[in-house]
Amino acid sequence: MMKHSAVAAMLVLAACGGQESSADSPAEGVAPKRAPAAEAPVPAAQPVTPVASADTAGAPAPVSAPAAPGAPAAPGTPAAPAEAPKSAASLDDATEILRRTEARADGIRTLEADFVQSLRVPLLNQTQNSAGKMYQRKPDRFLMRFTQPAGDVMVADGRYFWLYYPSTDRTQVIRTSIAKGGGSVDLQRQFIGDAARRFVATLTRGETVDGHDSYALTLVPRQASPYKVLRIWVDKDDYTVRRFETTEENESVRRVELRNIRVNGTIPDNLFSFTPPQGTQVFDQ
Repeated sequence: MMKHSAVAAMLVLAACGGQESSADSPAEGVAPKRAPAAEAPVPAAQPVTPVASADTAGAPAPVSAPAAPGAPAAPGTPAAPAEAPKSAASLDDATEILRRTEARADGIRTLEADFVQSLRVPLLNQTQNSAGKMYQRKPDRFLMRFTQPAGDVMVADGRYFWLYYPSTDRTQVIRTSIAKGGGSVDLQRQFIGDAARRFVATLTRGETVDGHDSYALTLVPRQASPYKVLRIWVDKDDYTVRRFETTEENESVRRVELRNIRVNGTIPDNLFSFTPPQGTQVFDQ
């Protein structure tokens, strides 16, 4: 069964403090294998990302400049994506929208939303859909509770990031220390933190998302990345990101849309608690 989303992978890697690598990620449709009793290593969770929150000092690490046009990539290093010429007006507009979007994200202390996700895999001619509820409280509380598939959950409780996918394996729980990623889990800033430096941004056609007129921006990474293109849809009124979409090297497209967004409300601690169900085995990653 295919994993739920790019979100899971990104948040897990953020909690681990690492960058996603295609060499370390399980193939699509393959569930993590259980570690043999005699071995400590834990299977890697689905590719995803954790983040440095604007409320912490963990800003994205500096990136190296892209290789000169036509220069070969270093062995084992993904080649930097080619940058198509863009109009100056388009780039300026995109940069300003990104600046306001980051400022908006910095002002969000808590976020609650319904989410829908889709994963389209052209190579397999398959599409997977999922949905549920998402909660975040900066800097280190996060919850994605799935209603489709029912029972699947991702939780950051302030100390650990937990992954439990009973739709795939009812006996396995994956646990990661949030401290390894700087003690922060922030979905939006994982994508848009320092975005003007990390991406070549282009403003494309606008669109309506969940009834909100939105800017659509295409972001091409300036450095090696788990995806080759990121698209975001930004609310024209309040600059909240309402949709994320990544296109991977194999042309798989993952989309996360947030609906009924509510910000800066009170979210209780007990919502972010997680106890491994009886009969499960916890693997530390």
